[in-house]
Amino acid sequence: MLAVSWVLFEGFSKTEAARRLACRRATVQMWISAYVASGEWWPDPDLRNRHADSVIYDSHFLQAVSAVILTDPEQLTGEIKDVFTDLSTLPGYRDS
Repeated sequence: MLAVSWVLFEGFSKTEAARRLACRRATVQMWISAYVASGEWWPDPDLRNRHADSVIYDSHFLQAVSAVILTDPEQLTGEIKDVFTDLSTLPGYRDS
């Protein structure tokens, strides 16, 4: 999680991390607290993630995604490449 890394390891303030990720400072604090308490980047029970976890049970969403992937897999690959390219421009990105 970028916010946790920025605040705990790179010296960013919680306010600055929240501004860069377009979220509330309280959300950044929740992520940090969950990381400190569990040592895990994404401990679902600690974060009480109500959105991404429920997507796997949304049959309409799954059908739509499957249809897009099956009809044009190159489009999906291109989208994923674009996302990673954009993420690599964010502060804190390191080539490894």
